[in-house]
Amino acid sequence: MEKNLAQGDSKRIFYLDFARGLAVFFMIMQHSMIMHERTSGEGDTLLGNLFVLLGTAPAAPVFIFIMGVFAVRSKKSVAENMIRGCKIFAFGYVLNLLRFTIPFSLASNSGEAVSLLFMVDIFQLAGLSLIFFSAFKKLAEHVFILPAFIVGILLISPYMWGLKSDWYIFDPLWGAGANTQFPIFPWGVYFLLGMYVSKHLQTQNLEEQIKKKYLMGSLILGIAGAAMYPLFPIGDYNRSGLAIHLLMMSFIFLWMVLANYFVTTLNKAGFQKLLNPIYFWSSHVTGIYIIQWVIFGWSVLLLGVHELTDYTAMIFGFVVLLVTDVLLKFTNLKRILPKL
Repeated sequence: MEKNLAQGDSKRIFYLDFARGLAVFFMIMQHSMIMHERTSGEGDTLLGNLFVLLGTAPAAPVFIFIMGVFAVRSKKSVAENMIRGCKIFAFGYVLNLLRFTIPFSLASNSGEAVSLLFMVDIFQLAGLSLIFFSAFKKLAEHVFILPAFIVGILLISPYMWGLKSDWYIFDPLWGAGANTQFPIFPWGVYFLLGMYVSKHLQTQNLEEQIKKKYLMGSLILGIAGAAMYPLFPIGDYNRSGLAIHLLMMSFIFLWMVLANYFVTTLNKAGFQKLLNPIYFWSSHVTGIYIIQWVIFGWSVLLLGVHELTDYTAMIFGFVVLLVTDVLLKFTNLKRILPKL
């Protein structure tokens, strides 16, 4: 019988697991929509659009934010974290080969298959964040340094996006390529933000004083983002200006408080076991990310690309989540897959 994680592991911070586990769910549903739904996730149903929305702000920013939180908590040296970052960065391209290049080549789409080999996704962002920012954890206690870096990165990033180059090597830095999803300028700010607030996210439950600060911070960031929107409009999700990222940071602060509330409420109501699947997804986020993307990549051979209705794509997303969960729980894949 699976251990009741909500009761059996005092070292875990369960509201962070809850936030990351739900991000896994929304991420998989969004991937199903953008891969297989006829309008690439911009369909006519409210539920379909909601899944796409919840697979954006609550997903990638939350992943990288929580990674920054645990980077400060980790006892690994800066050198060890940088080596880990190099491994994660390199494996991002191995995953591109497995999920896109090979199946798309078999689907007689060799031109896109080659370009997708160099796609910059969350693994590249996570790896570069560890490589570039691991040493910054010594500055996490300083009041102004990390916020200054965050604002600086958000301000200079739009100017870097214009630096065009035919070299794929620059894509992970500023996103010059068409297949760059998460360039470190600006997405690395969420790793820095996680490091900056990490000291407040180390207890099993958020203290009342911290919750009030986060709610106030969410309000201030939200107002600032909305006010600055005319000055820093969104280009697209992957290359957004200062205003959009302030709004997403506002969401993260609010989401931490809500995650703590949901976990506390469900535990008090005796529904701890309902949380176990979410905690499991959070604990095995790397394996889940790899498996679900390989399934989605190879599914194009059977389902094509952008050929399903909203609801059919949603159903397929649930199937992928179920298959991924079963493969990790009942096979040796979790031992075989790299622990990045």
